[in-house]
Amino acid sequence: MFGRFRKKVTKQTIEMVRQQHAIFQHHHGIPPSFWQDEFVIGYYGAMISFVCQVVSQGRLSQTDKGYVLQDGFEALSNMNGSAIARRFTELSFQQPQSATFKNGVDNGSIVTLAIFGKTDPQDREIVEAAEIEAARIGIPLPTYLMMSLFFEPVKERFGLD
Repeated sequence: MFGRFRKKVTKQTIEMVRQQHAIFQHHHGIPPSFWQDEFVIGYYGAMISFVCQVVSQGRLSQTDKGYVLQDGFEALSNMNGSAIARRFTELSFQQPQSATFKNGVDNGSIVTLAIFGKTDPQDREIVEAAEIEAARIGIPLPTYLMMSLFFEPVKERFGLD
């Protein structure tokens, strides 16, 4: 009984985030140092956090959200999720914040909100341009955003084809 809701939220969060990760992994593999990269940590940390917030409808404590973040990183990376979550937290509170990390967080937020059919007003211009391009090539907006805001930057960062 204890922690059942958190476990349910964790499972749903991981399933949603894992779908995108699996697509990237299938097409590009996971390069060495992927899970140490500030952009990657920021992107997935934001995505896990936002999905957790939506799935739980804001009903989890900060402690439980931390466990979801840790379990999410562990499930995606097959590594020590607590170490990656700790690094995410360190980067989140670092002042000034790394531009690379912040870009990852911003991009993860945009993609995650689009998955839920939402847009942050400050990102509206980016999303409107993406909507036009996604419609032109005939793919869903979240897919286009995922490709342009995660796949392309990561391919460039790691020199992938």
